[in-house]
Amino acid sequence: MDASLATAYGFGLVLLRTSALCAAAPILAARVVPARIRIAVALAVSLAVHAGAGAPAVTPPSSLLGLAAAAAGETAVGLLAGLAARWALDAALAAGHLAGLSAGLGFAALVDPITGAESTAVSETLFVVAQGAAVALGVHREAIQWLARSFQTWPPGAPAGLADLATRTIGQATYAIALSVRLAFPVLGAVLLGHLVMGLVTRMAPQLNLSNIGFSIAILAGGLALYLTAPAAAELAARAAVAAFQG
Repeated sequence: MDASLATAYGFGLVLLRTSALCAAAPILAARVVPARIRIAVALAVSLAVHAGAGAPAVTPPSSLLGLAAAAAGETAVGLLAGLAARWALDAALAAGHLAGLSAGLGFAALVDPITGAESTAVSETLFVVAQGAAVALGVHREAIQWLARSFQTWPPGAPAGLADLATRTIGQATYAIALSVRLAFPVLGAVLLGHLVMGLVTRMAPQLNLSNIGFSIAILAGGLALYLTAPAAAELAARAAVAAFQG
């Protein structure tokens, strides 16, 4: 077997895993990042990781089916790792959407240019703050460190532990759902408390006719709770995304 061919095949496997990670990881996979930038980042990181791993030479499989299976395995490893962190950061987007709807601030929905999904002003603000916190915490560095460690755990061409990685990713998705509810809970509780107070006052003094300002009370209560809890909520989502690469 030609050594140069085996080295090129090993680099191709590294490039597939890196490209899949860049296509799914938070920040790197944002739609506002041009495709050429993503390709350039994936190529540069692949060159660095491949050289750092000692330019491993991997013997190509003898059949086309084996080649396709190896390519699919490397791609799946990168995608699963990137999605685990991305879903943790998307918890801030879901929490903002839920909080905005409960406070009456979600009627003017728009399409988020970063994720391509429908979002509100509240969810967009919380998600952008969470992204900024993730960058400050070094989620991009953690992604590259995870990539370098993954080639020690699962060398290129070796059978990857996709079952364990898929189980971990599913667990991370479940945790992201719970985290989104947890982040939105203060706003939901404040809006509920505002409605309860309004209902109690209206029950005690119906002549005041306060039902017309109930909508404003919900906005004020939810907005105040969001103002007080948004920084902490964004930081929690960012830390969850960083922790997804550290596990």
